[in-house]
Amino acid sequence: MTLLAPERTRMPGPRREPPDPPRDDAEPLPRAREPLLLAGFRAELRRRRSVAAARVVTASIAFGLLSVWLVHPPLTGGDENRRESAFPAWASSASGLADRLLDGQQYRDTDAALRDRLALRRYVAEAVGEASSGEAGSLSPRVVVGDGGMPFLAEDFTAPCDVDFDPAATDAGLRALQALGSRTGRTISVAIAPDKSSILTDGLGRRGPALMSCSDDVRRRTLARWPAGSGTQVLTVWDQVAAAEKAHPGKIYQYGDTHWTTLGALTFAQALVASLVDAGQAPAALRGDPVAKHVDDATLPGDLYRMMGVDRVETLPVYKVTRKHVSVTTKVTPTASGRGLVSYTATVDDSSDAKVPMVTGRTLVINDSFFSRAELELAPYFSKLTVMHYDDFTTAVRDGSLPDFDRLIIESVQRGWPARAGWLEPGTPVHTGLAAAMSAPARGSDARP
Repeated sequence: MTLLAPERTRMPGPRREPPDPPRDDAEPLPRAREPLLLAGFRAELRRRRSVAAARVVTASIAFGLLSVWLVHPPLTGGDENRRESAFPAWASSASGLADRLLDGQQYRDTDAALRDRLALRRYVAEAVGEASSGEAGSLSPRVVVGDGGMPFLAEDFTAPCDVDFDPAATDAGLRALQALGSRTGRTISVAIAPDKSSILTDGLGRRGPALMSCSDDVRRRTLARWPAGSGTQVLTVWDQVAAAEKAHPGKIYQYGDTHWTTLGALTFAQALVASLVDAGQAPAALRGDPVAKHVDDATLPGDLYRMMGVDRVETLPVYKVTRKHVSVTTKVTPTASGRGLVSYTATVDDSSDAKVPMVTGRTLVINDSFFSRAELELAPYFSKLTVMHYDDFTTAVRDGSLPDFDRLIIESVQRGWPARAGWLEPGTPVHTGLAAAMSAPARGSDARP
């Protein structure tokens, strides 16, 4: 049975009928509860007003930050990371100052100098990275996805913003260490491995200029202090790797990974050997080595894919180095970090009449993950090559337990270079430990003659 509500007769005209009186069985509202309900209503009203105000403030701040880049957009190419604009000098005469004030030049120069000193680059890079993390299936703010879908590590853009990079202080520290090593027959140098984003910048699309702001600044200042091909203590290979990418598009870096392929590592290894030749630490016959052959294609996952939560692999060419009459033995010594100390010993076949050029002495490389593929390509050319990861180096250099060496090479990926460059400044714990190692008498029977 369906119950129907009693019909009410509507009066003609615009006047509405008064509401029905409460039913006899309805419980009247106690007057004691009215103040409580009124207080709750006022509290809810205040809360909604606070939320609305917070949204207005947040939107205003966001618009203000965005306007910095809209009103004064980044310049294109290398001009974006120019030297900071200087504050304007006061005119030498009253008439000159009046002219600058009247035409607005004094204000424009002051505005440009202030804008160059706004500490927004790190936040802009981070915000752009977070905004793009949801694209192409990425669920991680650690990954920035370019306009075409190529993933990049967000740390490429944010890490260089976090450190006060001082090339002059680093250069002074390296020179001081080399001065100590010249007395004991030791050398020290640095090799920088380019970030994927610094070579494949076009893959970032329209976000590129904002994202690369800090990274490009570090690159520019590094090249200004240690020019490419100048035989300095810091080896930079941006040009060589960029040329390799142009010759072999898409074959130098993994698409879904932060690292380079064996072909990209080979380009770095060849530049490293050439720098040793230039420094008189390797035979001239080794210029152009290592030489590798394409032996296979491998299907590999990518660390960026993993961060994104994407189950995807890619097929990459595998290049391998072999030398006639040279055999390499490998020894791994356990370390506290669990990464192990890897030692390669290359031996020339005694039965061979051929003269096989080698990089002699004991070479110690301090490395990150970018060196992993290069070390296998370099091992057949070094009589003794030892590879120590940063996780073990930072402890060993402080407690004086570094393996003995004749040649110390500190390899660093570009995004980590500003922080590691700071370690090499005079007075830091790492510099103090390296100074002791560089000046200590050589030990062991395999020291360079």
